[in-house]
Amino acid sequence: MNFNEIKELLFAEAKKAGLTDYDVYFRMSSDAGAEALNKELSSCAFGTKGGVSFRCAIKGRIGSAASQCLEKDAVTSLVSRAMANAEIIDADEEPIFFEGSGKKAYRTVSVAAPALPDAAELRRAAMTLQEQLYAESELMTDGTSTAAGAALTHVALANSKGLCLSHRAGMRYTYAEAIVNDGNEPSFGSAFAATVSTDTDIAKKATAEALARLGAGAVKTGSYDVIFAAKQMRSLLSAFAGIFSGKNAMLGLSLLAGKEGQRVASELLTVIDDPFYAENPMQMPFDAEGVATKEKNLIENGVLKTLLYDLTYAKKAGKEPTGNAARGIADPVSISPYCLRIAPGKDSPAFLRQKLGNGIYINELKGLHAGADAVTGDFSIESAGFLIENGKLTKPVHSFTVAGNFFDLLKAIDGIADNVEMGLPAVSGTAAPDVLVRNLSVAGE
Repeated sequence: MNFNEIKELLFAEAKKAGLTDYDVYFRMSSDAGAEALNKELSSCAFGTKGGVSFRCAIKGRIGSAASQCLEKDAVTSLVSRAMANAEIIDADEEPIFFEGSGKKAYRTVSVAAPALPDAAELRRAAMTLQEQLYAESELMTDGTSTAAGAALTHVALANSKGLCLSHRAGMRYTYAEAIVNDGNEPSFGSAFAATVSTDTDIAKKATAEALARLGAGAVKTGSYDVIFAAKQMRSLLSAFAGIFSGKNAMLGLSLLAGKEGQRVASELLTVIDDPFYAENPMQMPFDAEGVATKEKNLIENGVLKTLLYDLTYAKKAGKEPTGNAARGIADPVSISPYCLRIAPGKDSPAFLRQKLGNGIYINELKGLHAGADAVTGDFSIESAGFLIENGKLTKPVHSFTVAGNFFDLLKAIDGIADNVEMGLPAVSGTAAPDVLVRNLSVAGE
């Protein structure tokens, strides 16, 4: 069944049951991908996952039920199951069903959802990229991998208040990881493009990065000024995204609690949550509760302007909802950013290195989520990169640990480049430029 059929069936069942407050949430994702390894195709797969959930309010309690099966009997049973769950749930969260933000509040996305490519196109892209990688260097070796893929997601929401919304978003990508070995120690480099095409330069980028890392040495333990490469700054921002949740703040899980309107970072830093960022193909005009999404500055010139809120926690905090409710088919409503990005600075990456003078350029962070505590902000992460000497990238270095506190790091930012780079989005994405941070602890030899 499609969403309209499911909605009509569940609405009719809810009315028969005497319910007055309820909603239907539908999410279906289709994925396609091909991977190649060591000059051979290693996999090619297509899949679809998702389902529908039904929520209702009974005596001030929310009950919900979900199904991945979209057959009539399975869908119809969601109403009675949700009602039964409402009777046994023990929660103090007031059920809120949203009437809508008004038609003019829902923006039109700038990127249309592309159709999924066929298997032949994906296989051809993955294998051609393998050939391009091996042609780039005679040092290319086993472990060199490539991938081409795409995803298409359909999200829809309707409720008893008259709200009915539907949106499709999609993305494509080509990815390469080059492994080179000069007989001493292998090194790797990676790159991706937001397209399924063989007309990209990602083979050159991945190979150049891998070759540049050959012969990496050690760095002495000490305090260093560092530049986080755009890719790694994106990773840091993603790992600590939970600090911006209004729910986490209220539950004591974010040190930003109570700091809206206060300076929390360098005045150079502006952090934006932007559901309509032009480089993000997975744009979204409404959240999981039907609130219109919008671009908003979370940190503006170092000052915390707002946290992220859904309807429930906005009401508890006495704030306006920001349109950041997120929801899985079988999961309760949570709070999540859409596309966190750091606004670009005015300096080129080369100028930023000149400004730093002597220090370290970090372009690899290993096991980031395992080495980062989003509650305290502490992190300790194995890293690699290059020495910066007299403003120039020189020797590759690896196997050192960079440690600090993310909240202190935000205050220690002393330069932001103009080279904002977007990562591959899934449910949400991140974008960031190179960022200069003063006095970080580095443990090396």
